Amino acid sequence: MAFCNAFIAALFAGPEGRLAPALTISFLVLFSSLTTSSQPALADLVVINASVWTMTKRDSVHQAIAVSGNRILATGTNKQINPFVGPSTHVIDAHGRLVLPGFNDAHVHFIAIGNSFSSIDLRNVKNGAEMTERIARYARYLPKGRWILGGHFDDKNWELPDLRSIDAVTPDNPVFIYRVGAESAFANRLVLDLAKLKDGDVDIGESAAIGPPGVVRGAALKRIAALVPSNHTTNWREVAETATNYAASLGVTSVQDMHSDDSRAIYRDLDRQGKLKTRVYDCLPLRDSSKLKASRLPTDPGAMVTDGCLKGFSDGDVESKPALRREVTAADNAGLQIMIHAIGGSANHIVLDVFEEVAKTNKVRERRFRVEHAHNASEADLPRFSRSKIIASMQPFLFDGSRGSRFGTLLKQNALVAFGSDASMVDLNPLLGIHAAVNCGSESLSVYEAVRAYTVGSAYAQFQEKEKGTIEPGKLADFVILSDDVFAIDRQKIRDVTVILTVVNGKVVYQRN
Repeated sequence: MAFCNAFIAALFAGPEGRLAPALTISFLVLFSSLTTSSQPALADLVVINASVWTMTKRDSVHQAIAVSGNRILATGTNKQINPFVGPSTHVIDAHGRLVLPGFNDAHVHFIAIGNSFSSIDLRNVKNGAEMTERIARYARYLPKGRWILGGHFDDKNWELPDLRSIDAVTPDNPVFIYRVGAESAFANRLVLDLAKLKDGDVDIGESAAIGPPGVVRGAALKRIAALVPSNHTTNWREVAETATNYAASLGVTSVQDMHSDDSRAIYRDLDRQGKLKTRVYDCLPLRDSSKLKASRLPTDPGAMVTDGCLKGFSDGDVESKPALRREVTAADNAGLQIMIHAIGGSANHIVLDVFEEVAKTNKVRERRFRVEHAHNASEADLPRFSRSKIIASMQPFLFDGSRGSRFGTLLKQNALVAFGSDASMVDLNPLLGIHAAVNCGSESLSVYEAVRAYTVGSAYAQFQEKEKGTIEPGKLADFVILSDDVFAIDRQKIRDVTVILTVVNGKVVYQRN
Protein backbone atom coordinates (compact mmCIF):
# COMPACT_ATOMS: atom_id res chain seq x y z
CA MET A 1 0.00 0.00 0.00
CA ALA A 2 2.87 2.40 0.74
CA PHE A 3 4.23 1.78 -2.76
CA CYS A 4 0.78 2.35 -4.26
CA ASN A 5 0.39 5.62 -2.36
CA ALA A 6 3.76 6.80 -3.62
CA PHE A 7 2.79 5.80 -7.17
CA ILE A 8 -0.48 7.71 -6.87
CA ALA A 9 1.26 10.83 -5.61
CA ALA A 10 3.78 10.74 -8.45
CA LEU A 11 1.19 10.05 -11.13
CA PHE A 12 -1.50 12.51 -10.15
CA ALA A 13 0.44 15.23 -8.32
CA GLY A 14 -0.32 18.82 -9.21
CA PRO A 15 2.35 21.47 -9.75
CA GLU A 16 2.97 21.70 -5.99
CA GLY A 17 3.23 17.97 -5.43
CA ARG A 18 -0.37 17.49 -4.22
CA LEU A 19 -3.18 15.54 -5.82
CA ALA A 20 -4.97 17.86 -8.20
CA PRO A 21 -8.12 18.88 -6.26
CA ALA A 22 -10.46 18.34 -9.22
CA LEU A 23 -9.30 14.73 -9.51
CA THR A 24 -9.11 13.87 -5.84
CA ILE A 25 -12.56 12.52 -5.01
CA SER A 26 -13.14 10.68 -8.26
CA PHE A 27 -9.64 9.21 -8.27
CA LEU A 28 -9.81 8.06 -4.67
CA VAL A 29 -13.03 6.23 -5.40
CA LEU A 30 -11.55 4.74 -8.60
CA PHE A 31 -8.33 3.63 -6.94
CA SER A 32 -10.09 2.15 -3.94
CA SER A 33 -12.36 0.19 -6.30
CA LEU A 34 -9.26 -1.44 -7.74
CA THR A 35 -7.85 -2.35 -4.35
CA THR A 36 -10.83 -3.02 -2.09
CA SER A 37 -13.55 -4.48 -4.30
CA SER A 38 -15.32 -1.21 -5.13
CA GLN A 39 -15.15 0.05 -1.55
CA PRO A 40 -13.54 3.50 -1.17
CA ALA A 41 -10.94 4.13 1.50
CA LEU A 42 -12.73 4.65 4.79
CA ALA A 43 -12.29 7.83 6.77
CA ASP A 44 -11.47 8.11 10.45
CA LEU A 45 -13.35 11.40 10.74
CA VAL A 46 -16.04 12.99 8.59
CA VAL A 47 -17.75 16.37 8.87
CA ILE A 48 -21.10 16.72 7.07
CA ASN A 49 -23.73 19.44 6.61
CA ALA A 50 -21.10 22.15 6.79
CA SER A 51 -20.15 25.30 4.93
CA VAL A 52 -16.50 24.47 4.29
CA TRP A 53 -14.51 27.45 3.05
CA THR A 54 -11.33 25.84 1.77
CA MET A 55 -9.60 29.28 1.40
CA THR A 56 -8.05 28.11 -1.86
CA LYS A 57 -10.12 30.71 -3.70
CA ARG A 58 -13.13 32.88 -2.87
CA ASP A 59 -15.80 30.62 -4.37
CA SER A 60 -14.42 27.30 -3.11
CA VAL A 61 -17.10 26.20 -0.64
CA HIS A 62 -17.85 22.54 0.05
CA GLN A 63 -20.35 20.67 2.21
CA ALA A 64 -18.28 17.91 3.80
CA ILE A 65 -14.76 16.76 4.69
CA ALA A 66 -13.27 13.28 5.06
CA VAL A 67 -10.13 12.73 7.16
CA SER A 68 -7.82 9.73 7.21
CA GLY A 69 -5.20 9.70 9.93
CA ASN A 70 -3.87 13.23 10.21
CA ARG A 71 -4.59 14.27 6.60
CA ILE A 72 -7.57 15.52 4.62
CA LEU A 73 -8.76 12.62 2.48
CA ALA A 74 -11.41 14.40 0.43
CA THR A 75 -13.82 17.32 0.29
CA GLY A 76 -17.12 17.57 -1.51
CA THR A 77 -20.86 17.23 -1.04
CA ASN A 78 -22.43 15.02 1.61
CA LYS A 79 -23.24 12.53 -1.14
CA GLN A 80 -19.66 12.47 -2.39
CA ILE A 81 -18.20 12.03 1.09
CA ASN A 82 -20.75 9.45 2.28
CA PRO A 83 -18.88 6.47 0.70
CA PHE A 84 -15.92 7.21 3.00
CA VAL A 85 -18.03 6.59 6.11
CA GLY A 86 -17.52 3.21 7.74
CA PRO A 87 -18.57 1.55 11.01
CA SER A 88 -15.75 3.17 12.97
CA THR A 89 -15.83 6.60 11.30
CA HIS A 90 -16.46 9.50 13.67
CA VAL A 91 -19.15 11.57 11.95
CA ILE A 92 -19.69 15.18 13.01
CA ASP A 93 -22.80 17.03 11.89
CA ALA A 94 -21.88 20.73 11.57
CA HIS A 95 -25.56 21.75 11.25
CA GLY A 96 -24.74 24.21 8.48
CA ARG A 97 -21.99 25.99 10.41
CA LEU A 98 -18.86 27.50 8.92
CA VAL A 99 -15.71 25.36 8.75
CA LEU A 100 -12.34 27.07 8.23
CA PRO A 101 -8.72 25.95 8.19
CA GLY A 102 -7.26 26.13 11.68
CA PHE A 103 -6.01 29.57 12.62
CA ASN A 104 -2.23 29.97 12.57
CA ASP A 105 -0.98 32.75 14.86
CA ALA A 106 2.25 34.08 13.35
CA HIS A 107 3.48 35.84 16.49
CA VAL A 108 2.91 34.61 20.05
CA HIS A 109 4.77 34.14 23.30
CA PHE A 110 3.30 30.74 24.07
CA ILE A 111 4.76 30.12 27.52
CA ALA A 112 3.63 33.58 28.61
CA ILE A 113 0.09 32.73 27.45
CA GLY A 114 0.11 29.70 29.73
CA ASN A 115 1.51 31.71 32.62
CA SER A 116 -1.29 34.27 32.29
CA PHE A 117 -3.42 31.57 33.93
CA SER A 118 -1.01 31.16 36.86
CA SER A 119 -2.85 33.77 38.96
CA ILE A 120 -6.51 34.69 38.76
CA ASP A 121 -7.54 38.33 39.24
CA LEU A 122 -10.87 38.62 41.09
CA ARG A 123 -10.58 42.24 42.24
CA ASN A 124 -13.52 43.41 40.12
CA VAL A 125 -15.85 40.49 40.81
CA LYS A 126 -19.31 41.74 41.83
CA ASN A 127 -21.03 38.59 43.15
CA GLY A 128 -20.60 34.94 44.01
CA ALA A 129 -21.95 33.69 40.68
CA GLU A 130 -19.38 35.74 38.77
CA MET A 131 -16.63 34.46 41.04
CA THR A 132 -17.68 30.87 40.36
CA GLU A 133 -17.78 31.41 36.60
CA ARG A 134 -14.34 33.06 36.53
CA ILE A 135 -12.83 30.18 38.49
CA ALA A 136 -14.60 27.65 36.27
CA ARG A 137 -13.14 29.32 33.18
CA TYR A 138 -9.61 28.97 34.54
CA ALA A 139 -10.18 25.34 35.46
CA ARG A 140 -11.25 24.54 31.87
CA TYR A 141 -7.72 25.17 30.59
CA LEU A 142 -5.50 24.03 33.46
CA PRO A 143 -3.95 20.56 33.64
CA LYS A 144 -5.23 18.33 36.41
CA GLY A 145 -3.55 19.15 39.71
CA ARG A 146 -2.51 22.70 38.78
CA TRP A 147 -3.39 25.21 41.50
CA ILE A 148 -5.70 28.19 41.01
CA LEU A 149 -4.08 31.02 42.94
CA GLY A 150 -4.36 34.79 43.28
CA GLY A 151 -7.82 36.23 43.89
CA HIS A 152 -7.65 39.41 46.02
CA PHE A 153 -11.46 39.66 45.92
CA ASP A 154 -13.52 42.02 48.08
CA ASP A 155 -16.77 40.37 49.18
CA LYS A 156 -17.90 42.89 51.80
CA ASN A 157 -20.95 43.81 49.73
CA TRP A 158 -21.84 40.37 48.40
CA GLU A 159 -22.05 36.77 49.54
CA LEU A 160 -19.35 34.25 48.73
CA PRO A 161 -20.37 31.27 46.62
CA ASP A 162 -21.18 28.06 48.40
CA LEU A 163 -18.13 25.82 48.78
CA ARG A 164 -19.95 23.04 46.94
CA SER A 165 -20.43 25.23 43.85
CA ILE A 166 -16.68 25.91 43.67
CA ASP A 167 -15.91 22.22 44.24
CA ALA A 168 -18.23 21.30 41.37
CA VAL A 169 -16.25 23.36 38.84
CA THR A 170 -12.79 22.49 40.20
CA PRO A 171 -12.80 18.74 40.87
CA ASP A 172 -9.17 18.35 39.78
CA ASN A 173 -7.61 21.70 40.66
CA PRO A 174 -6.74 23.01 44.14
CA VAL A 175 -8.21 26.50 44.70
CA PHE A 176 -6.50 28.89 47.12
CA ILE A 177 -7.45 32.51 46.54
CA TYR A 178 -6.90 35.48 48.85
CA ARG A 179 -9.27 38.16 49.96
CA VAL A 180 -8.19 41.80 49.70
CA GLY A 181 -5.61 42.36 52.42
CA ALA A 182 -4.52 38.70 52.35
CA GLU A 183 -5.57 38.13 55.99
CA SER A 184 -7.97 35.41 54.93
CA ALA A 185 -8.49 33.26 51.87
CA PHE A 186 -10.92 30.89 50.22
CA ALA A 187 -10.00 27.25 49.62
CA ASN A 188 -11.90 24.47 47.89
CA ARG A 189 -12.46 21.03 49.40
CA LEU A 190 -9.49 19.59 47.52
CA VAL A 191 -7.17 22.05 49.27
CA LEU A 192 -8.77 21.53 52.67
CA ASP A 193 -8.26 17.79 52.30
CA LEU A 194 -4.64 18.25 51.19
CA ALA A 195 -4.03 20.40 54.28
CA LYS A 196 -5.94 17.92 56.46
CA LEU A 197 -8.30 20.63 57.67
CA LYS A 198 -11.84 19.96 58.88
CA ASP A 199 -14.81 22.30 58.63
CA GLY A 200 -14.52 23.04 62.33
CA ASP A 201 -10.92 24.13 62.34
CA VAL A 202 -10.53 26.12 59.14
CA ASP A 203 -10.55 29.28 61.24
CA ILE A 204 -8.23 27.79 63.91
CA GLY A 205 -9.43 28.93 67.28
CA GLU A 206 -12.65 30.48 66.04
CA SER A 207 -16.05 29.04 65.20
CA ALA A 208 -16.56 27.98 61.62
CA ALA A 209 -19.82 29.92 61.74
CA ILE A 210 -17.86 33.20 61.58
CA GLY A 211 -17.42 32.78 57.83
CA PRO A 212 -18.73 30.55 55.07
CA PRO A 213 -17.22 27.07 54.64
CA GLY A 214 -13.97 27.34 52.74
CA VAL A 215 -12.76 30.55 54.37
CA VAL A 216 -9.39 30.09 56.06
CA ARG A 217 -7.25 32.39 58.14
CA GLY A 218 -4.53 32.26 60.76
CA ALA A 219 -2.66 28.98 61.14
CA ALA A 220 -4.93 27.24 58.62
CA LEU A 221 -4.02 29.80 55.97
CA LYS A 222 -0.31 29.37 56.68
CA ARG A 223 -0.61 25.59 56.53
CA ILE A 224 -2.16 25.78 53.07
CA ALA A 225 0.31 28.41 51.83
CA ALA A 226 3.13 26.00 52.66
CA LEU A 227 1.60 23.42 50.28
CA VAL A 228 1.60 25.66 47.19
CA PRO A 229 4.22 24.36 44.73
CA SER A 230 7.26 26.61 44.75
CA ASN A 231 7.66 26.16 40.97
CA HIS A 232 4.07 27.15 40.18
CA THR A 233 5.10 29.74 37.57
CA THR A 234 8.15 27.82 36.31
CA ASN A 235 6.66 24.37 35.86
CA TRP A 236 7.00 24.82 32.12
CA ARG A 237 5.21 21.63 31.10
CA GLU A 238 2.11 22.59 33.07
CA VAL A 239 2.34 26.15 31.79
CA ALA A 240 2.70 24.99 28.17
CA GLU A 241 -0.16 22.52 28.56
CA THR A 242 -2.35 25.35 29.79
CA ALA A 243 -1.40 27.42 26.73
CA THR A 244 -2.20 24.63 24.28
CA ASN A 245 -5.54 23.93 25.98
CA TYR A 246 -6.46 27.59 25.67
CA ALA A 247 -5.32 27.76 22.04
CA ALA A 248 -7.51 24.77 21.14
CA SER A 249 -10.56 26.52 22.60
CA LEU A 250 -9.95 29.46 20.24
CA GLY A 251 -9.41 27.41 17.10
CA VAL A 252 -5.70 28.25 17.02
CA THR A 253 -4.18 25.07 15.60
CA SER A 254 -0.68 26.47 14.94
CA VAL A 255 1.49 29.09 16.61
CA GLN A 256 4.84 30.63 15.79
CA ASP A 257 6.49 31.06 19.17
CA MET A 258 8.64 34.17 19.64
CA HIS A 259 9.36 33.39 23.29
CA SER A 260 12.97 34.15 24.23
CA ASP A 261 13.71 30.67 25.56
CA ASP A 262 14.34 27.40 23.74
CA SER A 263 11.15 25.47 24.53
CA ARG A 264 11.42 22.70 21.95
CA ALA A 265 12.04 19.93 24.49
CA ILE A 266 8.99 21.01 26.53
CA TYR A 267 6.68 20.96 23.52
CA ARG A 268 8.04 17.65 22.25
CA ASP A 269 7.57 16.10 25.67
CA LEU A 270 3.94 17.25 25.71
CA ASP A 271 3.53 15.82 22.22
CA ARG A 272 4.87 12.44 23.33
CA GLN A 273 2.35 12.46 26.16
CA GLY A 274 -0.47 13.23 23.73
CA LYS A 275 -1.14 16.59 25.41
CA LEU A 276 0.03 19.01 22.73
CA LYS A 277 -3.00 20.34 20.86
CA THR A 278 -1.19 23.05 18.90
CA ARG A 279 1.49 22.88 16.22
CA VAL A 280 4.45 24.96 17.37
CA TYR A 281 7.09 26.61 15.18
CA ASP A 282 9.58 27.39 17.94
CA CYS A 283 11.94 30.32 17.35
CA LEU A 284 15.17 31.01 19.21
CA PRO A 285 16.82 34.42 19.69
CA LEU A 286 18.86 35.67 16.73
CA ARG A 287 22.03 35.50 18.82
CA ASP A 288 21.56 31.70 19.09
CA SER A 289 21.98 30.94 15.39
CA SER A 290 24.95 28.63 16.02
CA LYS A 291 23.06 26.74 18.70
CA LEU A 292 20.01 26.28 16.48
CA LYS A 293 22.07 25.18 13.48
CA ALA A 294 23.71 22.47 15.62
CA SER A 295 20.50 21.24 17.24
CA ARG A 296 17.86 21.24 14.48
CA LEU A 297 14.92 18.92 14.90
CA PRO A 298 14.39 16.18 12.29
CA THR A 299 12.74 17.52 9.13
CA ASP A 300 9.13 16.39 9.23
CA PRO A 301 6.57 18.76 7.69
CA GLY A 302 3.75 17.04 9.55
CA ALA A 303 5.42 17.24 12.97
CA MET A 304 3.68 18.99 15.84
CA VAL A 305 6.93 20.75 16.79
CA THR A 306 9.23 22.34 14.20
CA ASP A 307 12.10 24.82 14.31
CA GLY A 308 14.47 26.77 12.08
CA CYS A 309 13.51 30.35 12.95
CA LEU A 310 15.36 33.12 14.78
CA LYS A 311 13.84 36.27 16.31
CA GLY A 312 15.78 39.55 16.49
CA PHE A 313 15.03 43.14 17.47
CA SER A 314 15.59 46.63 16.13
CA ASP A 315 14.80 49.74 18.14
CA GLY A 316 15.63 52.09 15.28
CA ASP A 317 19.12 52.96 16.52
CA VAL A 318 21.24 53.54 13.42
CA GLU A 319 24.43 52.70 15.32
CA SER A 320 23.16 49.16 15.94
CA LYS A 321 22.70 48.48 12.23
CA PRO A 322 26.19 47.00 11.52
CA ALA A 323 25.85 44.51 14.40
CA LEU A 324 22.37 43.53 13.23
CA ARG A 325 23.69 43.00 9.69
CA ARG A 326 26.45 40.72 10.98
CA GLU A 327 24.00 38.60 12.98
CA VAL A 328 21.54 38.35 10.10
CA THR A 329 24.33 37.48 7.64
CA ALA A 330 25.59 34.65 9.85
CA ALA A 331 22.12 33.26 10.51
CA ASP A 332 21.16 33.47 6.84
CA ASN A 333 24.34 31.64 5.84
CA ALA A 334 23.27 28.90 8.25
CA GLY A 335 20.06 28.45 6.25
CA LEU A 336 17.79 29.68 9.04
CA GLN A 337 14.71 31.89 8.80
CA ILE A 338 15.09 35.34 10.32
CA MET A 339 12.40 37.60 11.71
CA ILE A 340 13.12 41.02 13.25
CA HIS A 341 10.88 43.11 15.51
CA ALA A 342 10.41 46.62 14.09
CA ILE A 343 8.00 49.37 15.16
CA GLY A 344 8.40 52.89 13.80
CA GLY A 345 9.85 54.42 10.68
CA SER A 346 13.52 54.15 11.62
CA ALA A 347 13.34 50.55 12.86
CA ASN A 348 11.47 49.33 9.78
CA HIS A 349 13.87 51.18 7.47
CA ILE A 350 16.92 49.64 9.14
CA VAL A 351 15.51 46.10 9.05
CA LEU A 352 14.47 46.40 5.41
CA ASP A 353 17.94 47.71 4.57
CA VAL A 354 19.64 44.82 6.35
CA PHE A 355 17.40 42.20 4.75
CA GLU A 356 17.93 43.59 1.25
CA GLU A 357 21.70 43.88 1.73
CA VAL A 358 22.04 40.32 3.03
CA ALA A 359 19.88 38.95 0.20
CA LYS A 360 22.22 40.58 -2.32
CA THR A 361 25.41 39.44 -0.55
CA ASN A 362 24.56 35.86 0.38
CA LYS A 363 23.72 33.06 -2.04
CA VAL A 364 20.33 33.00 -3.70
CA ARG A 365 17.76 30.93 -1.79
CA GLU A 366 14.20 30.96 -0.49
CA ARG A 367 14.65 33.15 2.61
CA ARG A 368 11.26 34.50 3.60
CA PHE A 369 12.69 37.26 5.76
CA ARG A 370 10.06 38.66 8.12
CA VAL A 371 9.49 42.01 9.76
CA GLU A 372 7.60 41.41 12.99
CA HIS A 373 4.92 44.08 13.54
CA ALA A 374 5.97 46.17 10.51
CA HIS A 375 4.09 48.95 12.30
CA ASN A 376 4.36 52.63 11.44
CA ALA A 377 6.69 51.98 8.50
CA SER A 378 7.19 55.06 6.37
CA GLU A 379 5.14 55.50 3.21
CA ALA A 380 8.31 55.31 1.11
CA ASP A 381 9.31 51.96 2.66
CA LEU A 382 5.99 50.15 2.18
CA PRO A 383 6.65 49.10 -1.48
CA ARG A 384 9.91 47.44 -0.40
CA PHE A 385 8.00 44.60 1.26
CA SER A 386 6.52 43.49 -2.04
CA ARG A 387 9.57 44.32 -4.14
CA SER A 388 11.97 42.37 -1.91
CA LYS A 389 9.46 39.63 -0.98
CA ILE A 390 9.79 40.43 2.72
CA ILE A 391 6.89 39.21 4.84
CA ALA A 392 4.99 41.68 7.00
CA SER A 393 4.03 39.76 10.15
CA MET A 394 1.30 41.94 11.65
CA GLN A 395 -1.07 41.99 14.61
CA PRO A 396 -4.32 43.85 13.87
CA PHE A 397 -5.83 43.58 17.37
CA LEU A 398 -2.61 44.63 19.13
CA PHE A 399 -2.65 47.91 17.21
CA ASP A 400 -6.44 48.11 16.98
CA GLY A 401 -7.46 51.38 15.31
CA SER A 402 -3.91 52.66 14.89
CA ARG A 403 -3.09 54.53 11.70
CA GLY A 404 0.20 52.64 11.56
CA SER A 405 -1.57 49.40 10.63
CA ARG A 406 -1.00 49.44 6.88
CA PHE A 407 -1.97 45.88 6.02
CA GLY A 408 -4.61 47.10 3.57
CA THR A 409 -2.05 49.11 1.63
CA LEU A 410 0.50 46.30 1.77
CA LEU A 411 -1.95 43.76 0.35
CA LYS A 412 -2.91 46.15 -2.45
CA GLN A 413 0.80 46.35 -3.26
CA ASN A 414 0.91 42.51 -3.38
CA ALA A 415 3.04 42.24 -0.27
CA LEU A 416 3.10 39.02 1.74
CA VAL A 417 1.13 39.52 4.97
CA ALA A 418 0.74 37.11 7.89
CA PHE A 419 -1.48 37.79 10.89
CA GLY A 420 -0.97 37.03 14.56
CA SER A 421 -1.77 38.43 17.98
CA ASP A 422 1.42 38.98 20.01
CA ALA A 423 -0.31 37.17 22.85
CA SER A 424 0.08 37.34 25.82
CA MET A 425 0.35 41.10 25.24
CA VAL A 426 -3.29 40.80 24.13
CA ASP A 427 -5.72 37.91 23.98
CA LEU A 428 -4.86 35.04 21.64
CA ASN A 429 -8.37 35.00 20.11
CA PRO A 430 -7.97 35.28 16.29
CA LEU A 431 -11.55 36.51 15.87
CA LEU A 432 -10.48 39.72 17.64
CA GLY A 433 -7.70 40.16 15.10
CA ILE A 434 -10.00 39.50 12.15
CA HIS A 435 -12.57 41.92 13.59
CA ALA A 436 -9.89 44.61 13.93
CA ALA A 437 -8.60 44.04 10.40
CA VAL A 438 -12.01 44.41 8.75
CA ASN A 439 -13.01 47.46 10.81
CA CYS A 440 -9.94 49.63 10.29
CA GLY A 441 -11.14 52.52 8.16
CA SER A 442 -9.26 52.99 4.91
CA GLU A 443 -6.93 50.07 5.71
CA SER A 444 -9.80 47.61 6.23
CA LEU A 445 -9.56 44.21 4.58
CA SER A 446 -12.38 42.04 3.35
CA VAL A 447 -13.27 39.23 5.73
CA TYR A 448 -11.88 36.77 3.19
CA GLU A 449 -8.54 38.62 3.08
CA ALA A 450 -8.32 38.76 6.88
CA VAL A 451 -9.04 35.05 7.27
CA ARG A 452 -6.46 34.21 4.61
CA ALA A 453 -3.84 36.29 6.43
CA TYR A 454 -4.56 34.23 9.58
CA THR A 455 -4.39 30.91 7.68
CA VAL A 456 -2.72 30.90 4.27
CA GLY A 457 -0.51 33.90 5.01
CA SER A 458 0.76 32.53 8.30
CA ALA A 459 1.40 29.10 6.79
CA TYR A 460 3.48 30.68 4.04
CA ALA A 461 5.35 32.73 6.64
CA GLN A 462 6.71 29.50 8.12
CA PHE A 463 7.35 27.61 4.87
CA GLN A 464 4.32 25.35 5.39
CA GLU A 465 1.83 26.46 2.75
CA LYS A 466 2.01 22.97 1.17
CA GLU A 467 1.05 21.36 4.48
CA LYS A 468 -1.62 23.62 5.97
CA GLY A 469 -3.48 26.91 5.65
CA THR A 470 -6.20 25.58 3.32
CA ILE A 471 -8.60 22.63 3.44
CA GLU A 472 -7.44 20.41 0.58
CA PRO A 473 -6.91 16.67 0.11
CA GLY A 474 -3.44 15.70 1.26
CA LYS A 475 -3.03 18.60 3.66
CA LEU A 476 -2.91 18.30 7.44
CA ALA A 477 -6.33 17.86 9.04
CA ASP A 478 -6.36 21.04 11.11
CA PHE A 479 -9.68 22.92 11.00
CA VAL A 480 -12.32 24.63 13.11
CA ILE A 481 -16.10 24.91 13.23
CA LEU A 482 -17.38 28.37 14.21
CA SER A 483 -20.63 29.37 15.86
CA ASP A 484 -21.46 31.89 13.12
CA ASP A 485 -20.55 32.55 9.50
CA VAL A 486 -18.04 35.41 9.61
CA PHE A 487 -18.54 35.95 5.86
CA ALA A 488 -22.26 36.57 6.28
CA ILE A 489 -22.77 38.37 9.60
CA ASP A 490 -22.31 42.06 10.38
CA ARG A 491 -18.58 42.82 10.57
CA GLN A 492 -19.00 44.38 13.99
CA LYS A 493 -20.24 41.05 15.36
CA ILE A 494 -17.21 39.00 14.31
CA ARG A 495 -15.52 39.56 17.67
CA ASP A 496 -18.41 37.71 19.36
CA VAL A 497 -18.10 34.56 17.24
CA THR A 498 -16.95 31.50 19.18
CA VAL A 499 -15.38 28.16 18.34
CA ILE A 500 -17.65 25.11 18.44
CA LEU A 501 -15.03 22.46 17.64
CA THR A 502 -11.32 22.28 16.85
CA VAL A 503 -9.56 19.46 15.00
CA VAL A 504 -5.76 19.16 15.02
CA ASN A 505 -3.84 16.36 13.34
CA GLY A 506 -7.10 14.63 12.55
CA LYS A 507 -8.29 14.54 16.17
CA VAL A 508 -10.93 16.57 17.98
CA VAL A 509 -8.97 18.53 20.58
CA TYR A 510 -11.73 20.89 21.69
CA GLN A 511 -15.51 20.74 21.64
CA ARG A 512 -17.72 23.33 23.29
CA ASN A 513 -20.19 21.77 25.67
